[in-house]
Order: sequence, then structure tokens, then C-alpha cells
Amino acid sequence: MKQQQRKWWSGLALFVAAALVLAACAPATPAATSAPQIIRETVEVPVEVTKQVEVIVEVTPTPAPVKIPRVAIIFSGKAQDQSFNQFMYDDAQEMAAAGEIEVSFAEDVAVADFERVAGDFASQGYDLIVGHTSDYADAGKKVAELYPDTHFAVTSSITFAPNLAGVNTWTHQSSAVAGYLAALMSQTKKVGIVGAFAFPTQFVAHEGFKFGVFKANQEFLAADRTAQQVTCVETFTNSWTDTALGYEAAKAQMDQGADFLYLTASGAGVGVIQAAQETKTALVIGAFTDLNPFAPEVVVTSVERHAIAPLEAILADIKNGVFQGKDYGFDLTNGGTSLSPYHNFDSQIPQDVKDKVVAFQQKIVNGVGAFRVPFVTAKLGGETGCEAPVPPAP
Repeated sequence: MKQQQRKWWSGLALFVAAALVLAACAPATPAATSAPQIIRETVEVPVEVTKQVEVIVEVTPTPAPVKIPRVAIIFSGKAQDQSFNQFMYDDAQEMAAAGEIEVSFAEDVAVADFERVAGDFASQGYDLIVGHTSDYADAGKKVAELYPDTHFAVTSSITFAPNLAGVNTWTHQSSAVAGYLAALMSQTKKVGIVGAFAFPTQFVAHEGFKFGVFKANQEFLAADRTAQQVTCVETFTNSWTDTALGYEAAKAQMDQGADFLYLTASGAGVGVIQAAQETKTALVIGAFTDLNPFAPEVVVTSVERHAIAPLEAILADIKNGVFQGKDYGFDLTNGGTSLSPYHNFDSQIPQDVKDKVVAFQQKIVNGVGAFRVPFVTAKLGGETGCEAPVPPAP
């Protein structure tokens, strides 16, 4: 009996041991009802701090393109004629180079063709069309009527319309200074004037020159009432372009004793210079442009014309919508005319003469009383004399 009990306990012990081994070798199975595991971790993330800066950017609006006026200039001869056409050509080119205008030129346009040529420019939308001679005055008025929205101007003209003006550089004052200089410098006491035609613009220059001689004579007589006065001789060639006629007129004046000659013609003026160069008996005062470089041995100075001032005035009025059919006239007082430098003659002219000329010009610019130069466009009551009345005896 005791032996059987020992066998039973031995079997039970083996069973329990086997069970324990199996339990140790079996994989672990989690309970179905276990909660999910949450892991909390603190991570340091660098923060980039952005500083806000207010930046003011000035944005300049793109300006509207500037409209450059288109100007057409019509010449009756060659533009570069070293004379009347030259000053207009040079000044227009200067304005174009400065960006003030766009310019086109037409040369050798006869009066009969002016309406057609000017009309062609008008149909192309030009802002201003200039006829550079008073010969175009009547034709200019006709074409202005055909193109009422276009602005026209004629040089040396006093014919106007609502859209037709005169672009003028009046030389009466500068001519007076030239006459005063010639009278002070003359050794023969005789000076000459050679022009083209006896009409208004020529009278303005000639009578101005005579006024200058007249004022010099007044000074001579004030110093010595018995002093010899300077006299004037005047010739019209009836041609702008005939060099031979200018030559003959100058020769005739020099034969009469004139030792200073003032030319106011174009091609005819070239003849005056040629005569002076050939004879060496007279010096010359030129016109329109500085002619000394053309003939430095005989041209003392020149009465220059400047087109920039009147052209700028006309274009400003066009831009502002206040253009008028009037004389846009400029003179010595406001940049329309001037005297050229003396160049190589500067050392030959006595300083007291140069000083007197400067003072005389200033009195004219100031327009004081007896120094107000007459503006003569017609010889009313006969020609103006160069001689001054002799003062009464003391």
C-alpha cells in the first residue's frame, strides 16, 4: 500500500514538472483587454525669430513720352549759303541737337511752289512750317487758309492770319551800333550801305545804320562844331543773289571815298566782300552770320541774326495753345540780333573806340530818350540823313 502511494506521488510530481516546462516554453500572449502604451517625450525645437522691418520703396511712375515738335523750314535758295539762309539753318540745327525740335528742310523752293511744298509738310502733321523769306508772305497766307489746324510762320513778314505769324529778327538796333562803329573808325569820313531791295526789312537795317552814324556826328560836333561829319552813300542792287551787282555797287561806293561798307544783301553781299578784298580800300561790316571767317582780312564785325529766340517763343505758344498770328519779333534787347566779335581786328581798334561802342550799345538796350533807335519800314518823307545839325555858335 505504501509502495502504491509512493508511485502515485511520483507520477503526480512528473506531471506537474512537465506542465511547468511546457508553460515556460510557450510564447506569451498579451491580454486582449490591455490599454495602448503612450510615450511622452519633450523635444527642443529651435525657433527662428523673424524681425519685421518696414521698407518704403518709392516707385517713380514712368513719365509719358515727351512730344518733340516737328518743324519744317523752307528756303528759296540753299540752306547753307553763308548768308540769310545760313543763320536759320544753323540755329534750327542747334535746337535739333539739343532735342528741342525735329527739323526738316526744303531748299530751292520757288514762290510758285511754296503752297505745294508747305501743304505737303502740313499733311504730314508738322507742328510748325516756316517759310524763310518775306517773298513767301502771300503764298503763306493762302496755304494757312487751306490748313487751319497747322501753324505757319514767314521770316521778315508782317502778313498775318490766325495760324500765320511772322518770325522776325529786327536789326535796327544792332545796325545802329554798326553805323556808330563805322563812323568812329572812318578815315575818309564816308561810309556805304549796299542792300538788295528798297522794301521794309531793308529799310529797318539801313535806317538803323544811319542813326548810328548820325549819333557819332552829334558827338563830333559837340566836341568841335566845325568838325567834318561822316556822310553815307546807299545803293540797292535790286537782286538778292547777283554777286556781280554787289561787286559793282561796292566799287562805285569806294570810288566815292567810302572806306567802310555795310552789306545787307545775300549773294550781292558776297560781291561787296570780293570788291573790298580786291581793292584793299575799304573794310566791311557783314550781315546775318559772322562773316569774318569767310574773309578775315576785310570783315571787321557782322550784324548777326539769331532765330532760336523767336522759334522757341512760337513753339511755346503752340504747346500752350496760345499761338497768335502776330510778329514774333526779337532784336538786340532780347537775343534776336547781336554784333560779332572783332576777331583779328580787335587789336587794331583803339580801346577808347571799343569802350564808346559798348557804352553806345548799352544806351540803346536801355532805350533811353535820344538813343531809342527809330524803327523805319518805309521812307516816309524822304531818306534819313546821316548828318547831324550843326549846333549854334556859343
